[in-house]
Amino acid sequence: MNVYLIHTLCRRILHDKDFRKLVLMSPETALDTMPFSEEERAALLSGDVGRLNRAGASGFLLLILSRFEVFGLALPVFNRRMRTGAPD
Repeated sequence: MNVYLIHTLCRRILHDKDFRKLVLMSPETALDTMPFSEEERAALLSGDVGRLNRAGASGFLLLILSRFEVFGLALPVFNRRMRTGAPD
């Protein structure tokens, strides 16, 4: 997994309001703007933060996803998936 690219996505969601709106409206389209592998894309779209974290992505940066509730990651969902390491 390209951890740097995942971190870049998180920071982009935090700092780029237009990109954040695109992620919220059409996550597939937003991810198409970056060179994610199918594995990364699937993990992001399903909100599998446990898998991303185990692959080396920073839990702190992944938390940005729940801040804006992208990929269905409201805070309780994010916490559960990080704790259990598996999507619902």
